[in-house]
Amino acid sequence: MITKKKTGYAPIDYFIRLKIQKACELPETTDQQVGEMGYSLGYPDIDYFSRLFKKVVGLSPRQYRAERYR
Repeated sequence: MITKKKTGYAPIDYFIRLKIQKACELPETTDQQVGEMGYSLGYPDIDYFSRLFKKVVGLSPRQYRAERYR
């Protein structure tokens, strides 16, 4: 069972962070656009996905890809 005591995050926040962590790996392994990445992770709304990504990572998905994979 996922608990805040074990992870430091509420269960939903931990789950979101796992999804965003996967999103950070996708540019290495796929050529998916941001919307496709979000959709494949269960976020059909690209704006919502981008906001969550930026909240967790500190950069938008496009900025992350540009900085990480120049």
